[in-house]
Amino acid sequence: MSRTRSVDARQRLLISARRRFAADGPLTPTLDELRRDADVSVGALYHHFPDKQALAAAVFAQLIGEFQEGFVRTLHRTATAEAGIRGGVKYHLRWIVEHKSEAALLLGDRIDSPELQKANRDFFGAVGDWWRPHHAYGLVGPMEPGVTAALWLGPAQEYSRYWITGATTKIPSRTVETFATAAWAALKTQTQE
Repeated sequence: MSRTRSVDARQRLLISARRRFAADGPLTPTLDELRRDADVSVGALYHHFPDKQALAAAVFAQLIGEFQEGFVRTLHRTATAEAGIRGGVKYHLRWIVEHKSEAALLLGDRIDSPELQKANRDFFGAVGDWWRPHHAYGLVGPMEPGVTAALWLGPAQEYSRYWITGATTKIPSRTVETFATAAWAALKTQTQE
């Protein structure tokens, strides 16, 4: 099998799994259903993914990577620490609305993989690079990844878990502003008041 054909098979499997997992959850479709939907051979399936867990982990890493890339782009478009903190929350909630079905996968159980670990290292490195100058100027405290992430996006993520189970198609702008304001209040240094 050529490298191009092999990559195509892997990509088709990821597209199929991502669509089916978003629609039905990762437990419902069988590996054979995903293989048939992707129109790949049994050999190609097992060449790329030895089991459904590996395929689910690859989908999870792909989704989180896309989210993280957009988050970092959002930070780089901001001029101030406050705009970045608020923009990160707004980006998170906008992404949830735009990817409601897929967001349910990301907000569920984390599926670890080497790809996810690399995506997270790259993401936290990029966020740290953005954070450091703001910390150096005394605008925000030191970045402690777990604490900072929980204060920055934790409330918005918890709200997102609630929101995706409902039938609404939008998150009210006042709700988005509430979470953006709360994140800035939690992360700015006390001298910013």
